[in-house]
Amino acid sequence: MGQQAAEKAIKAYLYHKRVEDVWGHSLLDLCEDAKLFDMMFDTMKSEARQLDKYHYITRYPEFLPSGTSFEAFNEVDAERSIELSAQVVGFTKQRIV
Repeated sequence: MGQQAAEKAIKAYLYHKRVEDVWGHSLLDLCEDAKLFDMMFDTMKSEARQLDKYHYITRYPEFLPSGTSFEAFNEVDAERSIELSAQVVGFTKQRIV
């Protein structure tokens, strides 16, 4: 869920900048798109990369070598996802208002 919140925030920023064709789920790609308007989005790449991993493994469990997404993550992972998401959402929000 953290990845999705960050995704929606960056997409909101791009729509705010009047980008019409906002596509995809990769935060890394969305940060690249946002960099066209604000180079500081480059500083969010580490967070974006980590959140993308959470997104793809939970959405597409075939990326896991074995087991299920439910077994692959624990409470620490959930807390980290929330932290990273809050950083991306906060950073992006500052650029919209």
